[in-house]
Amino acid sequence: MSAPPAKTIRVLLIDDSPIIRLGLRSALEDCPDLAIVGEAGTAAAGLEAVIRLKPDVVMLDLHLPDKSGLLVCRELLKARPGTPVLILTSSSSERHMHDAIAAGAKGYLLKENDGASLAAALRAVARGDSVLDPSMAAQVLNLVKHRGQTTSAEKLRLLSPQERRVVALLTSGLTNKEIGDQLGLTEKTVKNYLATIFSKLNITRRTQAAALFAESGQTPEG
Repeated sequence: MSAPPAKTIRVLLIDDSPIIRLGLRSALEDCPDLAIVGEAGTAAAGLEAVIRLKPDVVMLDLHLPDKSGLLVCRELLKARPGTPVLILTSSSSERHMHDAIAAGAKGYLLKENDGASLAAALRAVARGDSVLDPSMAAQVLNLVKHRGQTTSAEKLRLLSPQERRVVALLTSGLTNKEIGDQLGLTEKTVKNYLATIFSKLNITRRTQAAALFAESGQTPEG
């Protein structure tokens, strides 16, 4: 008796480049067990599609025009917990890889991979495995070696100088508006900075950011 056909893995693409999305469709068109059920070019459209289509895997770019892919990863996992996210990016940055893993992504793959590697990665994350780009193996080993040993100062080095200024003022107990007045920013811009800061530091509260900054002994320019 022949084996039953494999369950089709339903994939949602979120990438701001129509050419990249077309290329991904073409790369996967010969894989009968993989079906691209939708695509989106913005964070807002992607989050809506995740809720509406309920894909088995989300293939997500790190850089979207309206929001960081890292924030999108966190938000879609809140909307549909347990959905495997495969980051597909051109960035081989160790920091980006670390941030993606911290945001809950199950895989991190570079766009330069061929269709066979991409298909294998999608199948792996769909069955619950984790996938990291082979070219970044040394960085992965370094990440594992130092996991749990990261100091507050090391964590804050993930932030830009302006982000550290925001945290320093936050530590002083200022509101978003007061921080904006100090730095010449709008209240909305400060709010966006804080969202990025929280994502980079893998925290959820202002008090956590203030505690990290206080422990680090850094100055706003540190």
